[in-house]
Amino acid sequence: MPAFDTHKAVKALRQAGFDDVQAEAVVDQINGAVTENLVFKADLAVTERNLAARIDACASKEDLAETERQLAAGIDATKQDLAETERKLAARIDACTSKEDLAETERKLAARIDATKQDLAETERELAARIDACASKEDLRNYATKEELAQLELRMTVKMEALTGKMLRYMGGGLALVVALIKGLDLLVG
Repeated sequence: MPAFDTHKAVKALRQAGFDDVQAEAVVDQINGAVTENLVFKADLAVTERNLAARIDACASKEDLAETERQLAAGIDATKQDLAETERKLAARIDACTSKEDLAETERKLAARIDATKQDLAETERELAARIDACASKEDLRNYATKEELAQLELRMTVKMEALTGKMLRYMGGGLALVVALIKGLDLLVG
């Protein structure tokens, strides 16, 4: 994941009309959300070594396929939720009289939604590749037991739900900003 350029983000927010305190507060929140969920290669390597050391039974290819189906269903549901939120935001923005003022906000939200979709698609591809690579019980012994897969699935589901919740909260914050901008424009025009 590329580094989040906080200076550039603060500068862009200032140019968009935020004062210094507001711009820095928004960037701090976004930076915290981005870095909070990072997992490093070293963490993954330690987890992989720990799992490999504990495996003495293995799951069948069918069990792994079922896990993949369940994760894919969760990913698809999240994608649908994001698409629905995107449609709702687009409809509300289209209804505004100040489309030019809101276009930048819409572009930012669309970029965040696209990034989340890409992350979900990458996760889905990685899971599919790992499951496809398991051809025998010996191959499966190198990965995880059914219990460990269930625990991993649960952790991934919780993280995906947390990310979805955060994304929806950020979108809600963006929507609140849009509503505030509309009200401000209404006051100026009225």
